[in-house]
Amino acid sequence: MVRFYLFLFLSLLVVTGLHAQCYKENHVFKDGEFLSYEVSYNWGPIWVDAGLVTFSIDQDKYAGKPAWHLKSSGKTYKSYDFFFKVTDYYDAWVDPDSFHPYEFRRSVSEGGYRLLNTLRYDRTGQTVYSSTKTNNNPVRFDTLKPGACVHNPLSAVYFARTLDISSLKRDARIPVTVLIDDSTYSIYIRYLGKEVVKNRDGQQYRCVKFSAKMVEGTIFRGDEDVMVWVTDDENRIPVYIEAKILVGSVKAYLKEMRGLRNPCSSLVKNP
Repeated sequence: MVRFYLFLFLSLLVVTGLHAQCYKENHVFKDGEFLSYEVSYNWGPIWVDAGLVTFSIDQDKYAGKPAWHLKSSGKTYKSYDFFFKVTDYYDAWVDPDSFHPYEFRRSVSEGGYRLLNTLRYDRTGQTVYSSTKTNNNPVRFDTLKPGACVHNPLSAVYFARTLDISSLKRDARIPVTVLIDDSTYSIYIRYLGKEVVKNRDGQQYRCVKFSAKMVEGTIFRGDEDVMVWVTDDENRIPVYIEAKILVGSVKAYLKEMRGLRNPCSSLVKNP
């Protein structure tokens, strides 16, 4: 069984996950941005369009303070539900000036598995209070101290896009720390240079390419299992993602983008 939604989050996260850096400034995205991805799964010789993942950002309030509300959802298509139905929702609230996370919520329904997880951050961001409930088990509470500048999966997707990657050398390895539920994971990414990628809709984009060393477990073998292509412009939009998993392969294609902060200068114009 493939939790393709978690795969996509990790893939987007490791695009530029330089967690040794803290937030400086954002010239990449704005409220109103919307992205969607179609996820395809391969088992043997057959490729199946399994589901759709969306990301959006809106202005909001958190405890009376201005906030960005980051939202994402992942759902399998009805034609795929008979095999493994997925309905996931992610929400995060962050300070729009410092990008300090306030709260993160994850609601997961994947096959017969259910999970509700909430992460609440103290004012320094270095202590996180976690509550986790799976299926009919009791709620599990924990206090985490992951250190400064370590985000939840959703805030990290946006934070990572703001980081400067202009000085990276080919084959450079970058360590990444990921906080998911009540655990932290250490992986790395490798910068592989630049390529032109043709998307499913026929559009071509100049992209920056990365591979990622993933966590060995129920999804990945623990090798550099994931390849990610990101627009080589000021928007840093992931265009195409592919991964080898324990059972088959997964690909994610950019389906729609709107409300971008900057012109999509990476788009290759037809002659």
